[in-house]
Amino acid sequence: MIGALSDELDVLARRHRLETRFHDGRGRWRNAPPDSVVAALDAIRGGPGLDPDASDRPRSPMIAPVVVAWDGAAAVPLRVAPAAGSRTLECALQLETGETSEWTVSVDELSPVEDDGPDRRRRHLQRFELERLPFGCHELRLACGAEVAGCWVLSAPRTAWRWSDPPGVGVFAPLHALHSEDSWGVGDFSDLERFGSWLATLGARSTAVLPLLPVDYTGSPCDPSPYRPVSRLFWNELFVDPRRLPEFDTCVAARELAGSTGFTAELDRIRRGTRVDYQGALSPKRRVLALLAGHAVETPARWSEVEHWADGHAWARSFARFRASRERPLDAVAPWPESHHLYAQWAAHRQIDVLSDNATGLYLDLPLGVAPDGFDPAAFPAAFARGVETGAPPDELFPEGQAWGTPPPHPETARLDGYRYLRASLAHHLSAARALRLDHVMSLHRLYWVPSGASATDGVYVHYPAEELQAVVTIESWRHQTPVVGENLGTVPDYVNETLARRGLGRLHVGQFHVRVDAPAPLDPAPPGAVVSLNTHDTPTFAGFLAGRDIEERRMRGACSTQEAEQALERRGALAQALRRFLPTGTDTDAAALLRACLQTLAQGEGDLLLVTLEDLWLETRPQNVPGTGPELENWRGRAARSLDEVMADGAICGLLTRLVDLMDADT
Repeated sequence: MIGALSDELDVLARRHRLETRFHDGRGRWRNAPPDSVVAALDAIRGGPGLDPDASDRPRSPMIAPVVVAWDGAAAVPLRVAPAAGSRTLECALQLETGETSEWTVSVDELSPVEDDGPDRRRRHLQRFELERLPFGCHELRLACGAEVAGCWVLSAPRTAWRWSDPPGVGVFAPLHALHSEDSWGVGDFSDLERFGSWLATLGARSTAVLPLLPVDYTGSPCDPSPYRPVSRLFWNELFVDPRRLPEFDTCVAARELAGSTGFTAELDRIRRGTRVDYQGALSPKRRVLALLAGHAVETPARWSEVEHWADGHAWARSFARFRASRERPLDAVAPWPESHHLYAQWAAHRQIDVLSDNATGLYLDLPLGVAPDGFDPAAFPAAFARGVETGAPPDELFPEGQAWGTPPPHPETARLDGYRYLRASLAHHLSAARALRLDHVMSLHRLYWVPSGASATDGVYVHYPAEELQAVVTIESWRHQTPVVGENLGTVPDYVNETLARRGLGRLHVGQFHVRVDAPAPLDPAPPGAVVSLNTHDTPTFAGFLAGRDIEERRMRGACSTQEAEQALERRGALAQALRRFLPTGTDTDAAALLRACLQTLAQGEGDLLLVTLEDLWLETRPQNVPGTGPELENWRGRAARSLDEVMADGAICGLLTRLVDLMDADT
């Protein structure tokens, strides 16, 4: 189907809050193809049914399925048609704590509200007042004559929890990239604990990592992307250190296996090279964890502890069953039974709890998406839209747009259980984080949907209930007393940044995107409340940026022509030259000196956190990820060129981080 939308299709698109005409990442107007609009509407209107736990909730046009009560108060519009005689509204409110209150209200005494609905039809509305509600997600039930209705009330603070610490320094290091002499082929939670403790001795405040969520490494080819996890509700058991578990001291079979010649030879093999062998690292760790799990099952006191943990973690047993039924064996070893997966998650949570108490808190990352065949879409079908995937419209770096292969959140059915899945995902991370980064924070307003199998140029924007989503975030932020930072990079409308400021959510300020050739200062100053960095995991490293490695990579894979690459390299050279103005005349102009100067400049800004990329400190040019590509470029596999021992013994690295800490302290 080609051409403009029909009148009927345009009405449907407006009713379901589709944005069919929009600016892409290059500032050009685009019209969503009618086929894409139809696919989005089908995904919205043909969404999965209610979750069984929510199926008994009365549905009625009397009230919206979700109401936001900012700071515990709301004027709720009720759709009640005029009628003769007095009418009574019977109300019952159940708080999330279980407390219930009941009362009655005369409908005729409610204040009328003039309002035109999205279909331009006049609606009969009355204003129903709620006030003095505690923060949380509560359930309201109403009855007016024969009509019965129910809704969720999100009683939310107007702003998220603020940073309680003074401005400071954090270091970003992907956990898979960290390694020491004791690592089993991939960084683990013990490496991360050691790394964070060392940073604390330098005065750093945060240890930042990629998402630490479970990933299915058994596919062919293996896709280790932490942004396509199996679930956003559990931790990645690959990062567990079996030697730190209590069973390791008492399980003879596990200790004998870990000390055997064949096992150590296997570890030596997978430790070699500059890339992480996920499948190679998974196999020996799985064999040891299987022995420890079996030992725990046979030890009543220990297994009761695991069972007690599972009792307190909703969906833990369901997740274990899912993993046991779906896992594809990498070798002759059969897939783990349910008990082993349950034990592995208990072990991961146990070690994450230790990390969350470390002197340098965890700066965690909550990805937007999950694997379409993962646990979350299976366990929460109403939370996701089907037949479409999340992506991004064309921009300068990706003229064909991007489709990420992850199902978008459903904008309507997710409301029916009070955003239970989103609340649980946030709580899972905030319970362990000192601060939380929300990937693609534009999702609080709108997402770019691409029909499955279609070109990423043919997407359409779908808008979400923004106030409701913001309320969920601020509730969980306050509940866990943890600040939240929105990843606001890419095609970001102005109202997204305005929302971040209004709701007390942090934002990112990435130096690479704020270099100016002709401005008085080569780097734009960071605004207050920002997490400041020179780059991210999706951009070139500092040294790679100076050398234009990302431009050459785009040319080699055909994303730009040779002429376009030459022009881009010329512009990049001008940016690098602008940055050199930070250096005093006559001083060394090498990349290391320039890195120090840029970081020190950022440290003297107004940001809340200066995030330093560990690999920048030895001028790594290889990126961790090239957006828009997949396993063919070995994304998310880069092992750090230096071990933890080498990093911690490097006087230049220690000196620079200490200097940055002092600069941040001086500005408080």
